[in-house]
Parts: sequence; structure tokens; C-alpha cells
Amino acid sequence: MKKILLINLLALFLFACEKEETALVAPVRNPGTTVTDTTTGDKLIERGVVFAKAVVMNADYSNQIWFDLGTNSVVKTNLRTDWDLSFDCGLNDNYVYLNSALVASVAFTSTTVFTNVTTDAGLTYIYEHQSGRTEKLAIGDVTNQRNVFIIDRGFTPSGTAIGKWKAQITLIQGDDYFLTYSKLDGTEQRSAIISKNPQYNRIAFSFNTNTEMLIEPQKTDYDLVFTQYTHVFENPPQPYSVNGVLLNSHNTEAAEEFNLDFLAITESHAQSLFYSSDSDVIGYSWKSFSLQTNTFTISNNQNFLIKDASSNLFKFRFLDFYDENGVKGTPSFEIVRL
Repeated sequence: MKKILLINLLALFLFACEKEETALVAPVRNPGTTVTDTTTGDKLIERGVVFAKAVVMNADYSNQIWFDLGTNSVVKTNLRTDWDLSFDCGLNDNYVYLNSALVASVAFTSTTVFTNVTTDAGLTYIYEHQSGRTEKLAIGDVTNQRNVFIIDRGFTPSGTAIGKWKAQITLIQGDDYFLTYSKLDGTEQRSAIISKNPQYNRIAFSFNTNTEMLIEPQKTDYDLVFTQYTHVFENPPQPYSVNGVLLNSHNTEAAEEFNLDFLAITESHAQSLFYSSDSDVIGYSWKSFSLQTNTFTISNNQNFLIKDASSNLFKFRFLDFYDENGVKGTPSFEIVRL
């Protein structure tokens, strides 16, 4: 009964915001503010100038957008359905990640015999935690993990279930992960080798194409990813698909400042704040959704300070979630390099 309820909740949540929505008025910019849009991405933005930008996730949030604050530019864009798993490229790290953008989940079996697994009866599925902390990953450290696991691959942007597959890390040798996987019934069994590349945080892999993929840009080339992702509410754990911003896990940190006006935040004040490397410091709650009007509104005075991997410091705030035609999924924002 609980499983049926969860499926219904997920379906409701996936389709709740699909009605036509109207544009909202963006927060009023401070008088005298200079707003410039830069799209070339060829040099570091000037200190103290307010730069504006908008990125297009699409109305169904199908795009993942990798963004560099230092040049105020989109580095890379991909469909969130392009991949299933990603593999850590750290020298001594062997973590495996689910595609949280699809509300994917995993259940571990008690066997290492791949062909013995044909059902998920009695198993409990867990979801990727939004913080990105390694101890809260759904699959996590596979250094000594050889049990077969079942992946519910989640949902397409239209809400269609992608299906359940089983997988097993059969060996880790040097910089290579050896993966065996198939549909849960054992059909379409394949094997693959995913190789670490130290220039990247993770290498992604697609069950559809049987190939490793460079979904993320190089780890020093971006700061934020605009994406749909799974937020797990606790007590009891409940997964909920949200649309927001996650941090680059490579030496990137962020802090909140919800008390001061955006332009009033100085570098010295920003340096005094508490910074976290949790992926979801910015997250999704900078906007709120009204069931009465079927629209999103941007929360007032939700300012964020972001330190990138090169020790540059930026202040950042959202302006809108709609494009000029009133279509959702186009967050616009302002950036100042301090």
C-alpha cells in the first residue's frame, strides 16, 4: 500500500506543474544598478558590476545546464535523460551516483550471482540525497561492493517510467570500473568498462547507448548546474522532484544571506558568512509554487554567496523563473564578482 501511495505521489508531483502558467514581474532592481549581459565566456567578469543572465531548462525541465560564474556563461547543456549512472574520478574514490534528475532509486540484493536476480520483491529502494555527501549516496562506495543492485531508472520529462534494470560492479582495477547490467528479467545483458579521468569529477554512463559519457564539463570549468533533482524529505524519507541549482563538488562552496539587500552585501560581509560545500545550498526554495495561481514566485532577498574553485567570490540572486512569453523553466539571475 505504501509503495502504491509513493507512486501516486510521484505521478502527482511530476504533472502538477504542467498546466500553462503566466509570467510574473521580476524583483525591482535597485536604482542606478548597471546590468550587463555577457555571453562570450572568454574572460573573467569585472568586479563590482552587476551582470544578468537567463538559462533555458525548458518547460519540462529536460535540460541540465552547466554554468560558469566567472565568465557568466553556459559551459555545456545536455538532456537529463542522456545518462543513468556516474562514476567518481577521484584517485582513491570509487563512488557511484544515480541520476537524481530522473528520480532514480536503487535497491541492493544479498547476492553476487548476477543471473540469480530476476525480481525486486521484498527489496527497499533508496534515493540519492540532495546534499551530495558521500555517506548519503544511494549506491555510494563500491570499492568492496559486489552485490547485484536493482536500479529503478526513474521517469522521462513526460512522466513515463523508464524501467528497472539490474547492475553489478564486478571489478575495480586501477582507474577502471567493470560493470555488468541488463533489464531486470535478464535480457539485453551487457558489460562495460568506465575509466576515470582526473580532469572531471565524474564520468557518466548510459544504459541506452552502452557508452561512457562526458556529461559534466571539466571540474574547473563550471560552478553551478541548473537541473531537476531529487530532494529527500526525512522522517519518513519521501522523495520529491524539484527544479533548482546544485554546486560543483570540486572546491565550490556557498552561503546564504537573506537579511541584507543584494547590493548592500560587501566582500567583507560575505567573507564573514558560513560556507558549505553541500550540493544543495542554493537548491530549489528560492522560488515557491502557488496551487491557487499555478505559478512560481521568486522569494524576496534570497541572496547567495559563492566561492569557486579559483577562490573567486560572487554574490548571486534570482530574478524570475519565466521567459518573456510566460513559459516556465527559464531562470534569470544577477551576479556580482566581489
